[in-house]
Amino acid sequence: MEEALVRALETAVQLVAGGSHYAMFVLVRALPCVNKSLAATARLDARFPYILAYVNAVVLPPSQFFFAGIPRQVQLFSGNVPAATAANLPQSLAGLSYRSVLQDRQEQALLIHNKAEKRVAALAATNTPNDLPAGVPLRVGIYIARLRAVAQGVRAAKNVAEFPECEHRGCRQRFLRADANVIGSDDLGGLRATPEPSVDYWRLLSGMKAEAPPARRFCSPECCAQFTAELNTAVPKLTGKVLNAEPDPGLKLSSSSRVCKGLRAAAQRNEDFARKLRSVQRPRLRACSSTAYKEKLAAMVRMLNLDFLMLYSSSILAESKALSQGLVLAGEKSGWRHRPRFYAASIKNVKKLLDAYHRDQGTVLHNLLLSSRLLAKVKENAIAIYR
Repeated sequence: MEEALVRALETAVQLVAGGSHYAMFVLVRALPCVNKSLAATARLDARFPYILAYVNAVVLPPSQFFFAGIPRQVQLFSGNVPAATAANLPQSLAGLSYRSVLQDRQEQALLIHNKAEKRVAALAATNTPNDLPAGVPLRVGIYIARLRAVAQGVRAAKNVAEFPECEHRGCRQRFLRADANVIGSDDLGGLRATPEPSVDYWRLLSGMKAEAPPARRFCSPECCAQFTAELNTAVPKLTGKVLNAEPDPGLKLSSSSRVCKGLRAAAQRNEDFARKLRSVQRPRLRACSSTAYKEKLAAMVRMLNLDFLMLYSSSILAESKALSQGLVLAGEKSGWRHRPRFYAASIKNVKKLLDAYHRDQGTVLHNLLLSSRLLAKVKENAIAIYR
């Protein structure tokens, strides 16, 4: 069976060399992921990474990551570039946008794919890098030459600050930073998804801007996914109803009751989060940095504590109709976190108290029975927080 798979891999490479039957290569390229023998064969085949880069450009949809579909063994910012290829580049490389660079890759891959065998042979004679492994198909060699020529030309023409290192600690290769209007990844490294209605509220607690700019932190979707997955495993992730803890919206409750139940729900959420932190050993980080881990953990603890204190101060006032008259209290309405503009000033006041009186910033607040100077100060200043 293993011998047959190895033959299938070699056959797929031969078909790529002939300019056809990419569907078979797309199938065969996934087999090394599930077969150790075939994985060893693929790793020993120096042609494989270059063929992958070419076939991925032909068959995969466009990506917003600079090294999407390009294996790490394929060097773009170094390596030989034939003079004929370099002479055929766009005039102004300094003005070439990020989108244009990615578009050029796909267009060139399709152009090479559609050329006749005789034309490919003629181009390969003067447009093939001299440092590629023996046996790399002609079409692949022409494509790699174009990739290198554009990458090296753009790097020479643009400012060095536009080529940051990938934040995946196992990668660290440099890549071209995307334009501001190109969505590459979210600030925490994940692909953008539909935000929760309460996202602006939690950003307000964390100190982030209302619209987080897409960060150019990763060179490929693989680095992005590995970084995000590891970070989400290291720091327990809270989303949806678990994060936005509150009573059932369908329950008919008075404002006072809803605030108190909301406080208990937030306390339970914080206690569960603190328990998870205690039960999990410090992770061994391979993709994300210790700094990223510490920053996310600190930001998560701070957000949960501020949310808890918002509800605690609100519960103090909700007990009295006279004190709560005319005030917009946290937790008195269902889905109150969806309207953060009503609580911006109160959040600012609570932040001041947290920073002034919370001794251990890494402690998750959840127990109202413990003697705490912070809770005493929040209770004492409850009216000032909401006025």
